[in-house]
Amino acid sequence: MDKKTYLCRYHNLLEKIQKKKEYISFCNERAGSIPGPSYGERINNPSPSYEAPFVKWVYRAIDAEKELQNLESKIEVAKNEIETAISKLEDETLQMILVYRYIDWLSWSEIAAKVYYSDKTVRRKHDLAIELLKIDQV
Repeated sequence: MDKKTYLCRYHNLLEKIQKKKEYISFCNERAGSIPGPSYGERINNPSPSYEAPFVKWVYRAIDAEKELQNLESKIEVAKNEIETAISKLEDETLQMILVYRYIDWLSWSEIAAKVYYSDKTVRRKHDLAIELLKIDQV
């Protein structure tokens, strides 16, 4: 895993958590809805299901909540690992740039405004910070 991928893990987990929460909400919405009657052709099913149609959505929501708990436990570990790696840099400005970029997920112009540098200088310092960053797992 390269250094930028390593640093992006926190943000990627945040996105996965957000999508999982949306899916759980969708499943709960489907589980709470009552399907209307079917007036179409009756299909002869040799092994009909006797479960209510909403039950599958309840099971899916339960499974998704377990996955969400797993992701939430991983995100704290990832954030701590990333912050520890960044804190090993000696230059505080480089630390701030990496935290703003990979923890707070700010744009280059937002970072430049916070550290009072131009966009080009921020990118140059970012590249230097990535080069100096020492990560055990890379």
